[in-house]
Amino acid sequence: MKWTTLLAASIFLMPGAAMAQSKGTVEGIHHWVSESEVKALKVITDKLASKGYRWQDSAVGGLSGANALQALRTRLAAGNPPATMQFLGYEGLDWGKEGVLRSLNDLYTKNGWDKALAPQLLAFVKSGDDFISVPVNMHRQNWVWANKAVFDKAGISEPKSWDELIASGDKLKKAGVIPLAIGDEPWQILEVFEAILVDTNGPDFYQKAVIDLDEQALSSDKMVATFDRLRKIRGLVDEGFTGRDWAVATGLVASGKAAMQVMGDWAKGEFLAKGMKPGVDFLCFPTPTATPNFKFVIDAFGLFKLSDPATIEAQDAWAESIMDPQVQKDFNKIKGSIPARSDVSVDDFDACAQRSFADREAAVAGGTMLGGLTEGFAAKPQFAGVFSDVVSKFFVTDMSSKDAVQALVAGIDNAR
Repeated sequence: MKWTTLLAASIFLMPGAAMAQSKGTVEGIHHWVSESEVKALKVITDKLASKGYRWQDSAVGGLSGANALQALRTRLAAGNPPATMQFLGYEGLDWGKEGVLRSLNDLYTKNGWDKALAPQLLAFVKSGDDFISVPVNMHRQNWVWANKAVFDKAGISEPKSWDELIASGDKLKKAGVIPLAIGDEPWQILEVFEAILVDTNGPDFYQKAVIDLDEQALSSDKMVATFDRLRKIRGLVDEGFTGRDWAVATGLVASGKAAMQVMGDWAKGEFLAKGMKPGVDFLCFPTPTATPNFKFVIDAFGLFKLSDPATIEAQDAWAESIMDPQVQKDFNKIKGSIPARSDVSVDDFDACAQRSFADREAAVAGGTMLGGLTEGFAAKPQFAGVFSDVVSKFFVTDMSSKDAVQALVAGIDNAR
């Protein structure tokens, strides 16, 4: 999801693309540019190449996909859409309403894809009566990643509450280790805030405050207390966090310079890319809560309306490559996520993925499957943007918790 080198991404994908020159080409805009993301994408593009089609990579990294989205707007304004685009949250639904995406109903009907997806996913791949995208994965957002050697040396185990996590962080700080690795990008900070919000107040409060945007919940003492706890978390962060990319923060944990990172399970892909093993070199556990919940994020690709028959045929091949069960298995083993398809076994996945898969089933059954705010699965962009602006400003300044809540309420009111 984020930022490394566009050149590296392009070079990595060239061999698969070069294999197929005889049929149509699929140009895709996406924001997968970190080491593990590029390797995972190659699983799909290799499958596409095996069908005789060429992949044209148009990666745009940075800002959790915001830069890629701006690139798409520019392309559409110029009347030059790509064949496909990676979507998060409401992005695909919004473009579906604009009428620029193909209906994928025939492909879904032909392949029975809807039967393989959890109900929570359908809301983000369908606009009105039309399926408008295909999901390749499901990330769990509310994870803590820890360096096992650092935890063992400090005598720290998996915390059962945020207060315990903060206390462990204080112990680590005294030992000369960065307790929590993070950057100052708003989305990274919001990842932590929303985890605290749901973990300490419960899924029902998250529903009211973030999804329903209930003003009473937004202005409540519980919201003030959430900011108070975020302020304590700020005390666990080193002063070198300015301008730090998420994957760089993961690298600090991997190297043992930092102990923990609160991040979606795309971080696991970075550990795996370094040859590290879960349970041996790094630890994975959900953010601490009394009420288990699963904060989900999916990456899906929509297909734009184009007129060239060869490109349309190539688009179909791209969609079918994404939804291929073996592709979903191989892709997600690299990416760190679990398959979007619930009918793909994860028995041969690592322990982190198996825990994620089991927790997803429990959350679906228990009604605690929640869309992630940061990546656009809980609130529409104009409201998510208010949360992001207020929370990030609070984190990097001395704003009081009460002032932050007032700014949040005012901002949401202005965005309605």
